[in-house]
Amino acid sequence: MNAKKILVLAAIAATAILTVSCSGPSSKKLIKKGLYKCSERLETAAKRIEKRAYSDAIRILEDVKYQCGGSPLMDTVYYYAGMSHFRLKQYDDARAEFETLYREHPRSPFMDEAQYRLAHMRFLQANQWFRDQTETREAIRLFGDYIDAYPKGAYIDSAAALFKTSMDRLAEKEFNNALFYRKQKEHEAALIYYRAVLAEYPESKFAPESVVGMAEMLVALGRTQDARDILEELDSAAFDEALKSRIEAVKQTILGPAAIKG
Repeated sequence: MNAKKILVLAAIAATAILTVSCSGPSSKKLIKKGLYKCSERLETAAKRIEKRAYSDAIRILEDVKYQCGGSPLMDTVYYYAGMSHFRLKQYDDARAEFETLYREHPRSPFMDEAQYRLAHMRFLQANQWFRDQTETREAIRLFGDYIDAYPKGAYIDSAAALFKTSMDRLAEKEFNNALFYRKQKEHEAALIYYRAVLAEYPESKFAPESVVGMAEMLVALGRTQDARDILEELDSAAFDEALKSRIEAVKQTILGPAAIKG
């Protein structure tokens, strides 16, 4: 057998040995023998993350997952992997890591942030108001779950703020539909969308103008008593000056200038 052939066979044998040593039980043996130290590799990944070398960190963490399955460090592995993908804006991959953490390690100290990040990524992937709002609705659901589960959580203020922003995004769609039909002088259709804002998103920033818009549409439809009922229940103290002026204009239309002065 010539030397070249011997070298080729030796290389094949070495590859086979390496493959066996990295699979299943033999990986555990390496760990037991101290040949593969999960905590040290995890620390290396953490240092890569500190330097923003997120792709390098992900490669290391994938190896740790393979070598250290069942280790008590696995929740940290999933957390670091999730955050690395998150920083790279690889949201689908990040969600997969955080969902695994959520599912397999419910008592992990990273659960608070993991649940928040799952909602946050839905928010980041949501479309603008005029497009499909599936992601926004999912973000609202997940932020609501976080707020219920962690009323004193580390991210409670951010979750509450983004929950409100998400609700405003949905309200904006209904509100702009109302404006569209209003411009078309289709007052009944505009009234339906104003009502939708108030019924579904009463805390949104579009609610005050929707109340005034409803009163204006009712007047345009000749339903002055309904408009009067709305204005009687309306506390306009917190409204801006533009809305207050519109309220006064509606009152003048319904009651007349003399009645308002009296």
